[in-house]
Amino acid sequence: MQTKISLKWSIINFDKKSIKSDISEILKARFNGEDFLEKSFDDLFDPYLLKDMDKWINRIKQAKKNREKIIIFWDYDVDWVTATSLLVHFFTKIWVEVSYRLPDRVKNWYWLKKYFVDEVKKVWASLIITVDCWTRDIDIIKYAKKIWIDVIVTDHHSVPKVISEEAIALINPKRLDCNYPNKNLSWAGVVFKLVHALSIEYFNKNEAFEYLKESVDIAAIGTVADCMNITWENRIIVKEWLKQVKKSRSRWIRILIEDQINNDLDADIFSFTIGPKINAPGRMDTPYLAINLILNNSNSVYKTVSKIEKLNTERKILTKDFTNDALSKINNRDNLLFYISPSIPHGIMGIVAWRITEQFYKPSIALRDEWDKLIASCRWPDYFSVVDILENYKDMFINFGGHKQAAWFSISKDKFWEFKTKILQEVNKIDFSNNKKEIVVDRVVRLEELWFNFLKQINVYKPFWIWNTRPIFMVDNLNYEKLEFLGNKSRDHLKFTTKHWFKIIWFFIWDFYEKIKRSDLPVSIIFELCEDSWMWNKNLMLRIIDVVLG
Repeated sequence: MQTKISLKWSIINFDKKSIKSDISEILKARFNGEDFLEKSFDDLFDPYLLKDMDKWINRIKQAKKNREKIIIFWDYDVDWVTATSLLVHFFTKIWVEVSYRLPDRVKNWYWLKKYFVDEVKKVWASLIITVDCWTRDIDIIKYAKKIWIDVIVTDHHSVPKVISEEAIALINPKRLDCNYPNKNLSWAGVVFKLVHALSIEYFNKNEAFEYLKESVDIAAIGTVADCMNITWENRIIVKEWLKQVKKSRSRWIRILIEDQINNDLDADIFSFTIGPKINAPGRMDTPYLAINLILNNSNSVYKTVSKIEKLNTERKILTKDFTNDALSKINNRDNLLFYISPSIPHGIMGIVAWRITEQFYKPSIALRDEWDKLIASCRWPDYFSVVDILENYKDMFINFGGHKQAAWFSISKDKFWEFKTKILQEVNKIDFSNNKKEIVVDRVVRLEELWFNFLKQINVYKPFWIWNTRPIFMVDNLNYEKLEFLGNKSRDHLKFTTKHWFKIIWFFIWDFYEKIKRSDLPVSIIFELCEDSWMWNKNLMLRIIDVVLG
């Protein structure tokens, strides 16, 4: 085994003997012989294995019988928007009155206020279903119960040691007393299981099965968008959706992917195409625009998509501007990177923090200065848990929450500098020298080997995503003729031109162009192999992950 240091703060591990290995054998070895390829929709786990599922069923039955009004609370990202639409659709189908309350990202951020509960009381609703949140909001649940409103908490984030005893049910696969086998459900996945159980109660077996197959797109989108592992049940959900995506009954999905319809789709269609577009309204305007798109299957969705496309373009521009500003200002000598701006939009703070972390492979916190307080969005590399660190400072925060690699908090300005000093002292004591991102190359190849039959062997193991990632290849000493930026206006992507017909592109790079051009060292590329379609022409694309000099 040889090790090389790359341009992107990574360690590249590869074995040149693997050039003789069959790629299918390499992929099979990942799964230790388990029959994951044989798993089907019939192999979904029993939803009743989720703790408190019986309480969920009984309370919904009660609401239907008594004609109660249900309010769904609240988030604004793609996982929430898609999953809430699934709940709304199901409740409407069984004639349960339901509405939803979305927060304003600027006014409310992630924090729950008592006046939200008061608003529920004013509209005569008697049951709140929380979404992707409230596991930690014990006092608010107590307040709701005090004014005769029941609360059902559904979540998938980290569970604190103390949870609410006043909630009618707290459904979260991460509960220590929950025996559900899939601990990596997205919130859309949790809702899928809630609907799974309800469909068993209200439909016959065939009807329930068909309804779930129609609803699998929601669970799949949330699973990928929230970066869940593609294992067992998650893999079944995503794989099933990929089978039917091009003929989806959801008009909005067909519109969002129409420019990808000729491609051999994989899970990253959610991450690069659907997810950002559904997220854009909540980041730039109001998430009601996104949920209305999903719930409305008429011709008017074209107008809504047009608005969303415009918001997504604005989001891209702002993200690029503030990321460049952050990279020019942060102090990279520390183990924890801070970026503070009084003008950064709330909706792109998390993206900017992630771009910083991706660039330096260090934890980062992007903050918006709001006079008397700061609002923060945090991103952590996979070797670090953001929530575990922030727990040590929770008494200094106004609010906070999150999970292993992403969190948020608000803090008064008079406490911030003390917090920053203390957390830097703690994190800077940690030795990060061995925590560079490791990229394991599955096989070293020659460009002449790459053809569609080679890709066909790989695609048997789709869908590729977290845990079951695409195989990674390496070409040693790439003989390229030209290095240039892709496109006339953008300098975000690099293109290597060789004598071969396929595309070799490095997406979303920053300052590596000059390093490569000025270097006299041999250039090796680390990449994933995928298909690219343009104007009905299919090509192979080498999607670069990293470049090694030397």
